[in-house]
Amino acid sequence: MNCFDCFRPKTSSPVRNESKTAVGLEKPGLGPARKPRSNYASLDEVLKSEKAMEALRQYMVTIRQDHLLDFLADVELYRRQRDEADRLKLSQQIFTTYLKVLAEREVVLDKPLRDSISARLQEAPATLFDRAERAVTDDIRRDVFPHFLKTPLFERLAGLA
Repeated sequence: MNCFDCFRPKTSSPVRNESKTAVGLEKPGLGPARKPRSNYASLDEVLKSEKAMEALRQYMVTIRQDHLLDFLADVELYRRQRDEADRLKLSQQIFTTYLKVLAEREVVLDKPLRDSISARLQEAPATLFDRAERAVTDDIRRDVFPHFLKTPLFERLAGLA
C-alpha cells in the first residue's frame, strides 16, 4: 500500500471505464456517441440560411455582438449600390455607425485597416469595405461561432435537441 491508496474508494472489484483516461478525460473515439453532423456545421452554411441566421442573431444579441451581423448586412447593401452618390452617402453612414472610433455600434478593426477605409471614403469604391468584411467574418468564425455551436439555439436549429 502506498500513500495514495488511502484516497481510493474501497471496492471489492475495481470498475474501469475504458472510454476515459486515468484522470477522467475522454479517450479519442471511445467517448460517448457523437451527435450527428448538422447542415449548419460551418459559418458559411449558416450565413446562407435565413433560419440559421436568425438563430445566430438571437445568440449574438445575448452576447451583445449582433452589430457585427448588421455591419455585414450593410456592407452587402453598399456593395450592391450602383448609384455613386448613394454609395458615397452609405459609405459615410457605415463608417460613422460602425468604424469610427467610439462609434455607436463600433466594430473593432486594426488601425491600419480603419485608416485605409477612412482615406478612401470620398472615393467610395464598391470594394471599400471588403477587407473589413473579411476581418469581421473571420472574427465571428473564430470567436463567436464555436460557442454558438454549443448552444440550445443551435441544437434546435440543427435538429440535435
